Amino acid sequence: MAQLEMEQFKIKIRQDFVKLLDLLSRVLAADNYLFVGASNDDNERLSVARGLTNKFVEHAITILHLSYGINLNLPSFKFSLTDFASIDVLTRASLEAFLTFHYVFYVPQTKEEKDYRYWAYKAAGIAERGNAPASTEEYKQKQADEKKEINKLHQQVKENSAFQGLAEGQKKRILKGEWRLKSWREIAIDAGFSEMIASHVYRLLSGQAHSSFLSIVQSVEIQINGGQEGAISNSMGIMNPVIANMVREYCGLFPKAQEVLIKDGEGSGIVDWWIQIDRSLNEFKKVD
Repeated sequence: MAQLEMEQFKIKIRQDFVKLLDLLSRVLAADNYLFVGASNDDNERLSVARGLTNKFVEHAITILHLSYGINLNLPSFKFSLTDFASIDVLTRASLEAFLTFHYVFYVPQTKEEKDYRYWAYKAAGIAERGNAPASTEEYKQKQADEKKEINKLHQQVKENSAFQGLAEGQKKRILKGEWRLKSWREIAIDAGFSEMIASHVYRLLSGQAHSSFLSIVQSVEIQINGGQEGAISNSMGIMNPVIANMVREYCGLFPKAQEVLIKDGEGSGIVDWWIQIDRSLNEFKKVD
């Protein structure tokens, strides 16, 4: 790609990032996540799905904000930077938020499968703070109540036909708190992402989040060579197909949101374009 074409593509990446984020915000505003006549369990599940999407939007908004640079006056000096490292961390968090949405809320088709995956996800989340030291009697009581809730959820899971169809080893993993039986890579491939994003990019983003040696070396090189803007453009280029998939799957789960997407011809086109851009990467490069 020629230099001029590359610069034009960088401009398109940022412009489409804003358009996709605006589109996702508009489908969220359709306010249709509670259905008249739906059971309380269904309403709770759909409310959590919407909450997860809100989390995704907040990460994306922060990425956009950070992309413009940060200026801060401290008592001893003025601080100015382009925080590409935090953008990478937020990109990873956004990808995992979408993959959670895909695995727990979008993929299940039958009521049994929807219930089993949601109950397993909920129980695992509640259990995360079960071993935290309790400093007050009120908190101790909260932990006791949550333990009862976990036991109730586990009993519901055990009686669920979708759970009963799993292998014994898988059942044990679920009851120990492993709410997903697939790796992030496997879920990403199932969601239609390229091997590039599912494997290579995800590993690099994880390295940045965990301060790996390679991520530090790369960060220093970027700063020395003045490549911060390029690094941010790369991250936003990764985010665009992730946002596009989030829009598509959210609309697939919420009918009124789907109506908003259908009426927006330009937005629908951008969603399809970025999804196809990512999937086309499998044709050009294989990642071991």
